[in-house]
Amino acid sequence: MKNFWLLILLVLINCKKQNVNENIKTELEKIPEIKYGKSFFDYDQIDYYQIDFKENQITELDSNKEKSKIDMLKYKLIIDETPTNINDLEFLNYMNKIGYSKKEIDTSKFKQMDKVFIEKTESTGYTAACIPVFRDILIFKKRRKVVGIVKICFECHQYRIIGTNANIDNFGSDSDYDQLGRILEQN
Repeated sequence: MKNFWLLILLVLINCKKQNVNENIKTELEKIPEIKYGKSFFDYDQIDYYQIDFKENQITELDSNKEKSKIDMLKYKLIIDETPTNINDLEFLNYMNKIGYSKKEIDTSKFKQMDKVFIEKTESTGYTAACIPVFRDILIFKKRRKVVGIVKICFECHQYRIIGTNANIDNFGSDSDYDQLGRILEQN
């Protein structure tokens, strides 16, 4: 009789374990697989511009935007829509005066960058409802000609991407911001 109850107990435990495994499998099947499409840019150089800009400087930046051409450009780059298109490149002549420092991304990082700047079919990212502060700007070039511009706000996960025909709607998926942040820190 003891063996009978032991056998029943083992069968019940095994059934419960199988149900849990089936539930986990069912839940995993519900998670959409991210599929990748075409790259955002065809490039052979990436210039990385970064500015140290604190949140409490936004009010000062807004009130100074009418004082000079440099102040206006600084406002438009950090807070506003500049550049508006791939041919709107005058701002590059003033990046140093505005306060951005420039680095060139090492070509050994390009494969990692390609994994970030590629079409994705599903979105697993998030965006905060704040005013973006674009401290980080990437300029993608092919044979010294600008082919793409990316402005990033790592704080609220907002971006402006110019110069691609790829679908950028799901940029930020698959931990893009974390991956990009690590690449830029290593450079």
